Amino acid sequence: MEKKKSRFKILKYILLIFFIGFIISLCTNKFLKTDFNNLSKLDREIIEEYYKFYKNDEKLWKGYNLKDKDILIINENIVGDFYLLTKDKNIRSIFAKKINTKENDIDIYRICKFYPKRLEYLIGNFNTIDKNYSILGKKDIFYLKYNQDSISKKFSSLHFLPFLSHEAFHYYMQKDWDNITFRGYSYNDKELDLLNKEYEVLGEIKNALDKNADKNTLENLGKEYLKVMDERFENTDSEKIQAEIFEETMEGTANYVSIKAAKVVGYDYGILYFDNTKNVKFDEIVPTIKKGQINQSIIGEKIVYESGALLCEYLDKIEVKDWQDKLNNKGKKDISLYSIIEENLNEELS
Repeated sequence: MEKKKSRFKILKYILLIFFIGFIISLCTNKFLKTDFNNLSKLDREIIEEYYKFYKNDEKLWKGYNLKDKDILIINENIVGDFYLLTKDKNIRSIFAKKINTKENDIDIYRICKFYPKRLEYLIGNFNTIDKNYSILGKKDIFYLKYNQDSISKKFSSLHFLPFLSHEAFHYYMQKDWDNITFRGYSYNDKELDLLNKEYEVLGEIKNALDKNADKNTLENLGKEYLKVMDERFENTDSEKIQAEIFEETMEGTANYVSIKAAKVVGYDYGILYFDNTKNVKFDEIVPTIKKGQINQSIIGEKIVYESGALLCEYLDKIEVKDWQDKLNNKGKKDISLYSIIEENLNEELS
């Protein structure tokens, strides 16, 4: 009997502590640091970068309307804040406080630390394609976690706005695509040699794009690329190369969007940028793999993102007007960056 009383007493204390914490959390969220300038430096920098993106007229991708979405940003710090960035000016909730700011187009709502739905965001850094999220009555939101590296790290694909635009692109624009990945595959020496031939041509295409080469030069390089791809398809395991081409298209388009977003906010990020350098070249990749200095897994984890982004920029420069429409309508169809280039350049030849 005494043990039961003791347990009940402990439970009462726990509930009381939780209740007090809940009330304190509601009050501090409503009444403390409610001006934008009083937020933490990191939170301000993240929100200011989003504002900079929002005010710019640059279109990242046809039909990709990230600015129309409700974005939940989450400071990864254990006591960090949650903010909903939305155009909805009429959110009413005891769990949310509208932050005072000079900006009129987007409102910031800070969410109470004891808001029950916060538990949904403990695992994962952003939305997965197969799940929808809602908060404060807003549905189909996109959430993203951030930390100091999201602002201060150089040459990073995880920089806040490029990372947000990349992952949200997967979520909103590629939901009905197949889920195929090159990760887990590897090439034998002969297949690697052929991949190296492709990367040598891609290196030439990148140099030509950097130098703003004329359309004729770019089309000739595209024809060289197609010749090498013919050889690769003939002499490479079909399952492997199809997985590579698919992931190159899926991740390459998202990386292309990231690079455009980086330019909008003035962040230095581009093709073949790594965390410690931006001077890697395509024709260095396979030789470095063969020397054992990097693992072949880098192809699926990183390089397909870069080759795909390059092919996207190439399609822009040779003025293929409907290439984004074709990918927007892809669904389960076997359409890739490679197949769009092949179709276009074959039309030029005929």
